[in-house]
Amino acid sequence: MIATNAPVIHTFRWFLPTSIKSREKAFLFDLTNFCQKFFERKEYYSRRTTFDRKADYDHAVTATIQSVKVKLYPFTVAPMSNTQEAERIIADEIGSIGGFAHIVARGNLRHAYGLAIIELTVNSDFVYPLNLTPDLEYDIEKRLNWDMDFEVWKLQLTSLASDIGAFFMLGLHLTFLTYNTWHESHQPQSSGLVTLNGGGSYMIDEHSDMLAYPLLLESDQFEALKSIWERMAQVWHKDLWSIHRFIKAVRSDYSTIDHFVDLVVTLESFFPDNTPQPMMRLICGVIVGTNEAEAKKIDKLHSDCFRIRNEVVHGGKYYRLHDKNKEGADAKMILNLFWELKNLNIHLIHRGIDKLIRDRNAVPANAIRFSADDILKKTFI
Repeated sequence: MIATNAPVIHTFRWFLPTSIKSREKAFLFDLTNFCQKFFERKEYYSRRTTFDRKADYDHAVTATIQSVKVKLYPFTVAPMSNTQEAERIIADEIGSIGGFAHIVARGNLRHAYGLAIIELTVNSDFVYPLNLTPDLEYDIEKRLNWDMDFEVWKLQLTSLASDIGAFFMLGLHLTFLTYNTWHESHQPQSSGLVTLNGGGSYMIDEHSDMLAYPLLLESDQFEALKSIWERMAQVWHKDLWSIHRFIKAVRSDYSTIDHFVDLVVTLESFFPDNTPQPMMRLICGVIVGTNEAEAKKIDKLHSDCFRIRNEVVHGGKYYRLHDKNKEGADAKMILNLFWELKNLNIHLIHRGIDKLIRDRNAVPANAIRFSADDILKKTFI
């Protein structure tokens, strides 16, 4: 590792594809205060449920982070035209790309529908290794001449950015109940670019689809979004398996029956082991439904989803999301069940987060759990 005489401010940026839409051209979200809340919890650094983690979370690294921001540009490819804004935005953010257009090209962001940037400012003494020009990329000695301390630091920042991306997206899911995805008709956007500026200039292609799920943002809901992030920040240090499975199911703009099964597993994870399905249906119907008709609708949704899940997992049957869930006049596309199940899980996550905040002695401490007690609490308010 080469160190400077004194720490300097570094800007880590991860440019990622997104299918998030809005009437606005750009957004800037400052997550610094929310992230500092869970960075301060020692449990965060031993958490087992992580999102694309490549290196351990380290308090020595988070202590140097001065700001955490997410920038969104919902439209970077104009419909029916050859306009591509992503590479212009990258150049505006980091300055001249210079002789490293080949690295930006490998980032594959040119045709992204929208662009997201996870940005961390960090106070550190690292100086970056030189990026290789195209003629040197085939030189084995130069390719293997890594500064391992720098590589570990870069992976630690990337891992934290992945977790922050999951935190950011869960807040959006809990606020904006979007009912549309490309499902199986559109292949995932495989793209991403990491840059560092401060101790020199460094970039590398790093692909991810973590921010790719299509959501529609409405600026009049941003105060509600901030309130949700505030609540989430109080429990994000915990090993919340339900949230981990939910984000796994809705992280991409390409959804299949596997993602549907993930949503069913998410629903199961809210209940203690060996909870009978009729009890699960009753609890969901009572605590989420606001009247008898809604409770019956939730009961039917639960039954239909578990039947499909069992046929896929135990019976070896394969469905496409545009298949009907059964024969008959009341048949639905499985994709419609996917959206309804997603939003049922969102309602339960909302209630689960509030439950964990209220109950400091929850058992188990790191899980969202619902039981017959929750029916009693709602019935006898």
